Amino acid sequence: MHQTITSLLIIDPQYDFYDVPLNEQLTLGAPPNTISPSLPVPHSWEDAQRLATFINNQQNKINNIVVTLDSHHEYDIAHTIYWQNKYGQHPAPFTLISHQNIVDGLWQPTNLEHLGHVLEYTQFLEQTGKYSLIIWPTHCIINSIGHTIVAPIQTAIDAWEKQTALSRYTISKGENPHTEHYGGCEAEYPLHNDIKTQFDPQLTALVIQSDRVFISGQALSHCVASTVEQMVDKLPLTDIHKLTLLIDTTSPVAGFEQQAKVFIEKMEILGINIANTTDIMAG
Repeated sequence: MHQTITSLLIIDPQYDFYDVPLNEQLTLGAPPNTISPSLPVPHSWEDAQRLATFINNQQNKINNIVVTLDSHHEYDIAHTIYWQNKYGQHPAPFTLISHQNIVDGLWQPTNLEHLGHVLEYTQFLEQTGKYSLIIWPTHCIINSIGHTIVAPIQTAIDAWEKQTALSRYTISKGENPHTEHYGGCEAEYPLHNDIKTQFDPQLTALVIQSDRVFISGQALSHCVASTVEQMVDKLPLTDIHKLTLLIDTTSPVAGFEQQAKVFIEKMEILGINIANTTDIMAG
């Protein structure tokens, strides 16, 4: 008899994306007001609590937990210090940088050796219809608190590991400072000299080897959407129906709600299941 294999994919459940209440900061052993998420997603703390409850309730039914971690250096193409204008000033967070801005000299890489790269990079983004290059607040710096998994989700994963005698599997993305890496499968602009930016089949293999894959994490409008789109692009149509997005455990970046809505509508048409954690529990 075939054993049903159920997997859970959690995308970037890291402190820099979660609006942590002050009273919860004490659980990290930190004085109040010392943890300041650089890119908090509205409603994300409630998302984390609902996902933790889901993991606890489904503990014996989950066979695999895979976590992606956004992993950056201070110097990163989507961080402010990578760029400057002719006065030596760095762009403010949420600045959009187009290919034409670079051609016109409005923005240049701080290290001019990378001028050719960023011209090719932004041209590629625009020609392929990918996200525009946006400068984000500096986030998910490797070895920082902001890079670590939020407590509710980490605690639930720990309990699952103890109960099942299994280990979660982690995929790190974003270490290369010269390309953005929203999705868990490949960078926005894969680099020929860095295999970690090129297509990684691990997540599509997870789906093929599973009967059901639940998806959660942050943010719905960006890293969740990009990861799911990358998986769907490579998966056989017969495997797409295995995917279930836990919609009450993920939220869009503020200002990108419409982008998330379009993504959800597109995925529903393709056959991805959209469900609340309470629907799964009831079922």
